[in-house]
Amino acid sequence: MMKKCFQWLLMLGLTVSCANAAERKPNILLIVSDDQGYGDFGFTGNQVVQTPAIDRLSKESAFFPYLMVGPACTPTRVSLFTGRNYLDTGVWGVGSRGKVRRDETLIPRFFTPSGYQTWAFGKMDGGLEMMEMTPIDRGFDSFFGGYGEGYAHKVEQGWTAKHITDAAIEKINEAGDEPWLSLVAYIIPHLPWVSPESYAEPFRQKGYSEDIAQCYGSIKQMDDQIARLLQALEEAGQAENTIVLFMSDNGSLDAMAQQEMGVWENWEEKRPHSPDWGIRNPLSLVGRKGEVWDNGIRSPLLVRWPGHIEPGLRKQPVGVEDVLPTLLDVAQISEDKHPQHFPFAGQSFRGALEDRMFTDDRDIFRVATGGPGVPVGEGANTPDMQSLSYTSLHTILRNGKYKFHHLPGGVLRLYDMEADPTEKADLSQSMAERTNAMAARCRAQWDAIASHNRTFQMRQLKINNADRPQEDGWSIQVLQPLLLTGKMDMHDFLGGVKGFQYPGDQADYAVEMQEPLTVSMVIEGTGFDQCAPIRLLVGGELAPVKSRSADQIEFGPVRLPKGRSSLALTVPADAASGTAIGEVLSVELNK
Repeated sequence: MMKKCFQWLLMLGLTVSCANAAERKPNILLIVSDDQGYGDFGFTGNQVVQTPAIDRLSKESAFFPYLMVGPACTPTRVSLFTGRNYLDTGVWGVGSRGKVRRDETLIPRFFTPSGYQTWAFGKMDGGLEMMEMTPIDRGFDSFFGGYGEGYAHKVEQGWTAKHITDAAIEKINEAGDEPWLSLVAYIIPHLPWVSPESYAEPFRQKGYSEDIAQCYGSIKQMDDQIARLLQALEEAGQAENTIVLFMSDNGSLDAMAQQEMGVWENWEEKRPHSPDWGIRNPLSLVGRKGEVWDNGIRSPLLVRWPGHIEPGLRKQPVGVEDVLPTLLDVAQISEDKHPQHFPFAGQSFRGALEDRMFTDDRDIFRVATGGPGVPVGEGANTPDMQSLSYTSLHTILRNGKYKFHHLPGGVLRLYDMEADPTEKADLSQSMAERTNAMAARCRAQWDAIASHNRTFQMRQLKINNADRPQEDGWSIQVLQPLLLTGKMDMHDFLGGVKGFQYPGDQADYAVEMQEPLTVSMVIEGTGFDQCAPIRLLVGGELAPVKSRSADQIEFGPVRLPKGRSSLALTVPADAASGTAIGEVLSVELNK
């Protein structure tokens, strides 16, 4: 009797164990490289670069050769994290142009209700940050940037690629039975190209330039770290239960001696490329990072899930905004477990994962963030997107094998991307009906996004002094002015706001306080002894000056009430003109 009871309990335990195993959600490992062009892989035809681990992964994965990413880092990442078109999230570039709106719902919040642990490692970009917000604020359980917050190849503690891989492997080993989602984002091969000598030297010995030695040395270094990640899955017994995705965030750019060449293209080359460009672009694709020609927005996508996804080629073009809806679909995260969020622009491509021959009729829309065709007013504050001229834009629409271009000036182009990946044989005249139909849908995509009006406005700083009372200082991002008045100018990415030479020159900002706060406000920059006198207005009231020098002005005390306060750096209307411009590079609020 005891023996039969024991056998019954054993069988019951096995049944419960199997049921729990069947219900367990798959882990998700998202690996993202930075500025790695479509031609920077062995499996896409490059004979110089060394990517053995990624090449092996490509053989074990569903391989999508036509993943349409964004034209730059942050647009791609925010679409990946939200399932939405980057323009609707408030992002239209990088740096000051790459601040995702606070009301967007990002990827970890879609998985935590289903019991997922969520981790982020490496470069996060503006897709995860909105001024004062961090990856933790956005929903990740933990974040490790590799001491340099993912933006440096090498730090005092060593190589960032190794540090973030070490941290990711540690989490994998500690995970236990709970499912997890892990984002591992390498900055490789973003400029500046730098790698350990042991990785660069083999390329030098083969006669390649120092640029190729450092760039491709860093890619080999990253490939070795990816090999460690995949090996860690095997050793933890999680390889069979982990969906692995690999992609790059945008296309490559040309550089010589670590300096970007700036070779922008429209439908004709503007100037010669560097001698190394052919090595990095063996398929002779057109364009570069920032543009919406295929070399700017085409990335390979690899998706591996052993026993569930058959390896092999998938010709179905997909967009980066499709990845999140697809993961939710494949992991069977039901809609009742989704958080409140804006509508997805992307759609699941599970059909293509399950059937290698599957295709559908999706449209993928993009707008250039660099070169000819960027939105007029780009880099400035544009209160109404519908005021921007569509005729000036370079937009594209990808549908199946066809890619439509609307070029600046209203020029239309159509290409068959399977037969003509170099985008040279224009079909717009011979296929006028298709061209016109795609032109109308492309314009409709822009009009819909413009009507939402969530892009091209700078945002204000929110000071979280109630949530984090221990903080004693905050930065107002200089390149986030709500309005520039007079003869003012600003850099798009690096540098500051400049002008302040003439009466009426003014830069307006705003802060939102959780609790009242008294601070001193310090601006640093150049030319303060040559420009006109800069004053600070807080809520329209003049703030006292504590000290002034050629490169620093301190105002205070400044009382900021709870809620929103306007701030303005201004030259009074009755002031004398300066002899030169001044440039404000930083603005700090200190307790």
